[in-house]
Amino acid sequence: EVCFDVELNPNSNDPSLSSFTQYVNVLNCMHIYGESQITEEKMLHAAAVAAELLDNNEDGIIDDSQVEAVMQNSYVVMPIFNSEWSSGQDNFDGDFEGCLGAALYRNEIDPSQTGHWGHDATVEEILHTINNCGQLVVYPNTFGLAPNSSLMSSAMDIARGGQFFNIPNQYPEE
Repeated sequence: EVCFDVELNPNSNDPSLSSFTQYVNVLNCMHIYGESQITEEKMLHAAAVAAELLDNNEDGIIDDSQVEAVMQNSYVVMPIFNSEWSSGQDNFDGDFEGCLGAALYRNEIDPSQTGHWGHDATVEEILHTINNCGQLVVYPNTFGLAPNSSLMSSAMDIARGGQFFNIPNQYPEE
């Protein structure tokens, strides 16, 4: 089992990361940064979710070495902001040069209800980050996001009952 420590932000001089006070390195593959009001419990929860998604068999080695290499080379960050109105987002959005797949906010993390819709978005947002910054790069024919670009886009069309470029008022029964 991998253990994590919440550390002080090692990149506080970087303009895009200066609003964050806390940091957790997840398997040298994802860098979680938290603003001041994020509790240690929430930081460690995000790290544990990321580690489990990257290393499903929990042997301390990322399961897909190609995804690992891509993520390590592109400095993948999961920012955790105090709120959606955090001024840190402005700096981050304008200056960050790594890979950002999604962000988390303090009020959408609930370690007691991991992945429970409406209470904890940690699994969803970290999975978006792994997909966007790793799997999509390595496996574009499987995970491509554009219509008709991948196995996933075809599966989503089937699951929705058709291909929709605008959200319909109601999806077909099938």
